[in-house]
Amino acid sequence: MYKIDMSPARQEKDRKEFAGDMRESARNPLVPGARIIRGGAAVSVYDNETACREWNYPLSEVNDLGIFSYMEKEDVTDNCRPWAVRMHPDITVYYYILEGRGTLILGNAMGAAEERFEFGELELVIVPREVPYRMEGEWKAICFHARTSVYGSMAGTVRFPHPVVTLDRPERPEEGEAAHLKTPGTYTCYNQTKTMERSFGRILEAEEIHREQTEPEAVNRLYREITPVDPQTSVMDNRKEAEKNGSVLGARVLKRVDAPPVYNANAGLKQSSYPLTWTDDIAICNLAEKSADSDRDRPFDSHSHPDIEEYKFILSGSGSVTIGEGDETCEREYYEFKAGDLVILPRGLAHADAGGYTALYFHAKQSVFGKTPGDSLYPHIAYVYTRPPRPTKEEEEALNDPGTFIKMNSRETYNVYCPNPIVRVEKNPTDMTHLRPDLFPHTEEKR
Repeated sequence: MYKIDMSPARQEKDRKEFAGDMRESARNPLVPGARIIRGGAAVSVYDNETACREWNYPLSEVNDLGIFSYMEKEDVTDNCRPWAVRMHPDITVYYYILEGRGTLILGNAMGAAEERFEFGELELVIVPREVPYRMEGEWKAICFHARTSVYGSMAGTVRFPHPVVTLDRPERPEEGEAAHLKTPGTYTCYNQTKTMERSFGRILEAEEIHREQTEPEAVNRLYREITPVDPQTSVMDNRKEAEKNGSVLGARVLKRVDAPPVYNANAGLKQSSYPLTWTDDIAICNLAEKSADSDRDRPFDSHSHPDIEEYKFILSGSGSVTIGEGDETCEREYYEFKAGDLVILPRGLAHADAGGYTALYFHAKQSVFGKTPGDSLYPHIAYVYTRPPRPTKEEEEALNDPGTFIKMNSRETYNVYCPNPIVRVEKNPTDMTHLRPDLFPHTEEKR
């Protein structure tokens, strides 16, 4: 449905964009990290373990994500280059399907029962931490995960934050491909572009990978009998399939129908929130559809997200984001974006959008610095800086005043209004050195 044109190599026009973005971010030099990573900056690699072509976005140490990739998979590989069964320690991995269809196969190793789920366009595939899986079909998707889990554990290492444990060694038609497959049980951590890896060797033996199912089935039955779960999805077959591993909470696939569209009056756009739950490492995952016509009558409100970065992957269209709108503590930065760009809104900085685009918005539950915004039930927080005009009374009443501090649930169906954490903002009076000539003896000479 959404076709992203990823270039095989960086071009001169890409480098000019990078230079412009660097100049713009220099307006607030005390805030490190990219505000936007262009599609042209993504590093193209071939993953021999999954037989997928990937474009990995060069995230840095200050980012709350461990990895963000655009992926392409062909169905012909299911037979000649099947996906190597793998799992991700400590972290849940998300695939948002842009085109095509496929199958997620969970379990059938490490004592987990096999679960099978069909997925298609605009559906969110969720791979639980430490659960073996493989994927089939022909599809294009974005793949991402947080750097820190909801339980506070770090993904991989600081410089290699994408952890993978390989659990089998599938066939490959070429000798060179087969030679570069990992030994089952090997634990490997990759950097954000997957151009470097750190191997920790074999951490699992064959008997651990192929553990018997008898006792775990009894345990899963017990969990099904005593543990209430958030249903999340309306697809009963998928809910029943997930019950095969009752001790692993959370939906495996969220369908498009599970995220009904609503009107976000503050942003002036159509929004569909995928119903994430407490065990997810991601706090929100929203499909946002904005019309350029809204800029005239329903402009975006400026707000920030204290302590957490918000990510916005542009699926189609184009637009702009202004950082610092309504916030006197920082200088304004302005960026234009298009399909394939990953916009990164720094924690605590006000931002407002314009243009006509469709994007996937999301952010982690814990920041790379160990901060947890909001709480388990209301993990999405916002601080409001502006209250733009609206053409109707109902919309006007729905907007929040500047200084409003809100906590929201993942579905964004409830707001919890909190006391304004900012009493006042003023410049720190550090320019009074002339009053202390005993400490600054050269001040009078300069005057």
